[in-house]
Amino acid sequence: MNLISSDAQHFTTLMPYVHVVWSGPFQIVVAIVLLWRELGPSVLAGIGVLLLLLPFNAVIARLSKTVQEKKFMAADSRVKIISEILNGIRVIKLYAWEPSFITEVNRLRQKEVHYLRRFAYLQSASFLWTCAPFLVALSTFGVFVMVSDQNILDAQKAFVSLTLFNILRFPLFMFPMVTSSLIQAYVSCMRLNHFLQLIELIPGSVLHEDTPGVAAVIERGVFGWNPEEEPVLHK
Repeated sequence: MNLISSDAQHFTTLMPYVHVVWSGPFQIVVAIVLLWRELGPSVLAGIGVLLLLLPFNAVIARLSKTVQEKKFMAADSRVKIISEILNGIRVIKLYAWEPSFITEVNRLRQKEVHYLRRFAYLQSASFLWTCAPFLVALSTFGVFVMVSDQNILDAQKAFVSLTLFNILRFPLFMFPMVTSSLIQAYVSCMRLNHFLQLIELIPGSVLHEDTPGVAAVIERGVFGWNPEEEPVLHK
């Protein structure tokens, strides 16, 4: 059930933005080259900020992948036990096992919510990456002004540079989201691949005996809805 409702949906979420994986770095490189022409070596300060943020984003991505895998395992366990409860609801009601199964379902749900909460915390931590354009602009302008008295940050340089920084904003803003979606799609792909590569039902495991003629015979059978009433069928 999760393979259809959850895992397949991750590919739908990723596809509209999958090209950011290659176009994002290309836009970043072009914007940095144009900024170099405007502000000179001061752009290295902004590049340094980006290089400091990249390992942080890589750690967040790796942790997100691990948490996502554990969350899927917890969700599969919960869906499995709920399916078993629905299939055996009569037996559960007969033996009054409802409290035990409720406790188990709640435990699995709390485990799943725990990993969902951890994943949300990791996504919140990636907010620092969305602040990258502001931090890059601040560091670049600061170094440009302080490195030499001859460097004057006039309106032309400021507005052209801000336009280039705005070009940086989209790939830097979308990159964490695409990275997260890519991780989710990768985990889902592994799960779907594992399911599709499972061994098919072996034909020899089910025996079909060819019984010619009558397969079963009922002699002196009496059938009815109530033993105290007249039989509806007898042979």
